[in-house]
Amino acid sequence: MRNNKVDDLFDKAAKQFNSSGKALDEDTIRLQKWLQTQPHLPKMLDSQALKNFLLLNKCSFEITKQKIDNYYSVRSRVPDIAFEMNPKRPYFKEFKDMIYFVDYPQLTDEMCKITYFKAKGEIIPDKYEPVYTMRKYLVMQELKLRYDIMHGDILVFDCKGHTLNIALKATPVLIYKTMVLLYQQVFSMRIKAVHVINLPPVLKTAVNLVKSFLKPKLAARIYIHSDEEVLKTLIPLNLLPVDFGGEGLSLQELEDDLEARCAKNHELFDRLDEIKVDESLRPAKLEDNDTLGVYGSFKKLDID
Repeated sequence: MRNNKVDDLFDKAAKQFNSSGKALDEDTIRLQKWLQTQPHLPKMLDSQALKNFLLLNKCSFEITKQKIDNYYSVRSRVPDIAFEMNPKRPYFKEFKDMIYFVDYPQLTDEMCKITYFKAKGEIIPDKYEPVYTMRKYLVMQELKLRYDIMHGDILVFDCKGHTLNIALKATPVLIYKTMVLLYQQVFSMRIKAVHVINLPPVLKTAVNLVKSFLKPKLAARIYIHSDEEVLKTLIPLNLLPVDFGGEGLSLQELEDDLEARCAKNHELFDRLDEIKVDESLRPAKLEDNDTLGVYGSFKKLDID
């Protein structure tokens, strides 16, 4: 059964890439047929997820095929993240006790999804690990693939309470795994803006390190603000949680909503725990295996 509202949103997003909702439908059918010819790949992406992959890759059919292969192949490269992202894991409760990291259900007028990060205390305990944030973000990405229109992301990070010990845990290897392997070569994240507030001086080096992994265009979209007041001028008040002085849902309400969505989709995350690519069944041998599951050489793409 078709959902006219969702179809209209996909059509609106596709038109920005000189495509259309009808073309998305046609390419989705083509992707489904292509997947049937790829015996090495698990079959876990429904039609909405495939449409979102097309949007993330500006409706390029060939690049989308590469990214879908990467979506599965990357798991063997980053098992510490990809196979540890089930919300049932004990550390998710520990993370929840320390941090709000949630997405707002409603999109902006520009069809962007806003995600908020904020410590629950004045100081984040030293037991916090940055990799927890990466894992939870992947949880939200999996849900967005299947239930949202993935057209763009806005991230808000309140860094109040971070310490030097926490900053030192954001190693170059961890940043590479997340910003390059996962966010760029798998999800092709279209980040519109990253707003960082209350940044302690000890974290400035960490932020500069993250920027060094990014294309200049994306690095320029990372904005550092002295406090949260500026958010009222950058984000619609109805989408800004009351915790930041807005008129939207509270961070606790958003966390409760996210937990409910995770519980509803527990079977999805259980299956994601187990999927693997069977390279022995791959129909064509990789020319260059350094870039996950992409045939031939792979040029570094913008996260646009």
